[in-house]
Amino acid sequence: MTIRILPYSAGAHAGLEGAFTVLSFSEEVDPDVAYVEGTAGDVYVESSDQVDRYKMAFARICDAALPPEESMGLIADAKERLAHD
Repeated sequence: MTIRILPYSAGAHAGLEGAFTVLSFSEEVDPDVAYVEGTAGDVYVESSDQVDRYKMAFARICDAALPPEESMGLIADAKERLAHD
């Protein structure tokens, strides 16, 4: 597991529309699926065009997120600050 933080300074990003998960499978007979959580309910998106949109959104979020080392440093700093409060 890799933890990466998307800081507030990144501004608006694709994840603000709601939570989603892209499920990829190793077998070619099982196409990728996006699981999308929303206020109107949760849905599985199976259209390859729509799944590709979620894959691109995830890539943009990853591009804006801090690298793993910086993310862990930010978590450690926050833990240290909370320990002294």
